[in-house]
Amino acid sequence: MNPKRTGIIGLLAILLMAATTVFPSANATSLNTDYYEFTHAATYYFDVYFYGKPVYFPDWAQEHIWDRHVLGYDMDDKYETTFYPLGQYIKGRHLPETMDGYDMVYVIEETIEYGHVYFDGDRAVITYYLPYDDYRDYGISEMKVVLEKEYYNGYTYYEVITAYPIYGPDVAVYENHHWVN
Repeated sequence: MNPKRTGIIGLLAILLMAATTVFPSANATSLNTDYYEFTHAATYYFDVYFYGKPVYFPDWAQEHIWDRHVLGYDMDDKYETTFYPLGQYIKGRHLPETMDGYDMVYVIEETIEYGHVYFDGDRAVITYYLPYDDYRDYGISEMKVVLEKEYYNGYTYYEVITAYPIYGPDVAVYENHHWVN
């Protein structure tokens, strides 16, 4: 084998190894994978009751949460937007990667099950302070979920309207056209 070619291959191998160790996002999952995990878990594994009534996680709510609180759509049209830490790049900022799509659904379920509720007509606004282990793992200390009461053929159920992180060391906040933290 040509020594020059061997040297180039060796150099490329070293650069590849350096890129994957120096830049942890090189080993990270992609947003496409996270989106699949999120929608898959929200559609097939989401199983929670609120005041004895089932809670559904409709496709449109999944899309809203992903588009607004992961990708940042409409963030300039709203006064404030908070983001899940999935390692995404938004408006020139690289957010931490402390959770994946499955973790998002888990935290939303936990918020519904264990959070503090404020009722506003047919809407329930639920605030949840994550336990220390979840706070440490995900970098989120407080979550909010909004549910709406629905009726169908004499049955009552709830639908997720939105869910987003409020505070935490890894929660990015975009407010009034600039990053707050």
